[in-house]
Amino acid sequence: MPAQSNSPPLGASPATGVPSGHHAQVLDRAAMLASVEQDLDLLRELAELFFAESPGQLAQIRTGIAERNPELVERCAHTLKGALATFGALRASAVAREVEIHGRGGHLEDVAAHVSTLEAEVAQACAALSDYLREVKSERTPR
Repeated sequence: MPAQSNSPPLGASPATGVPSGHHAQVLDRAAMLASVEQDLDLLRELAELFFAESPGQLAQIRTGIAERNPELVERCAHTLKGALATFGALRASAVAREVEIHGRGGHLEDVAAHVSTLEAEVAQACAALSDYLREVKSERTPR
């Protein structure tokens, strides 16, 4: 069972319209902070890289499906899986794992069924991570 966070729920993201409290379910904050040894500056750097690179990874998965290239699908899904796990986005990481497994097996028709879900999960994880980083920044800013 994953560690539970005692952090208060975040509000809705204007970009996604996700209901209040939902972001707390998207990220396992305790796991996320443990993965960066409580270093918020490192977390911010990794998040910026993820925000920049994840759209390309998702696009490459779609390209891999279209071009019947299971190795590309597997590799990109593996990369996303690890990054999502780093941020404690366990549900999204699990979907990426399914895509990776289907890619490894060459079952691209099965991958297609998971891609939209993966894209939605990545979007939710990005929104929740962005909200969390804004929240901790405001807590650290002197008033």
